[in-house]
Amino acid sequence: MPWFDLRWLTLESLKAEWARKDIRAWLFGVVTTVVVLLLSCHPEALPTALYIDSVGVEAFLALLELQLVVGLLLYREQIVMLFNAIYASDDVSGTALRKAVAIPRYSLAAIKGDFR
Repeated sequence: MPWFDLRWLTLESLKAEWARKDIRAWLFGVVTTVVVLLLSCHPEALPTALYIDSVGVEAFLALLELQLVVGLLLYREQIVMLFNAIYASDDVSGTALRKAVAIPRYSLAAIKGDFR
């Protein structure tokens, strides 16, 4: 049997290999390798690359998400005051925020039939 057998590239054998392989673990391995290689190209990001290589990209993303949630909880009053100030302003950002808030509100009212 040759090393590169063309019978392996048939649809049935590829489908069987795809069903047999744990795709999630394989994809996380590929993503971890790519992220580590990209970060190791920059000298200032090398400690982060080594950390991701040791714990994996799943644990790194979980810790990053936890930091984001804790940061949002700590600064929630400041964030709400910032959005209220932007919402009340008459510049482009205030108009965009008012439109972004109004579209779901009025589309839900239109779905309910309030505009008849």
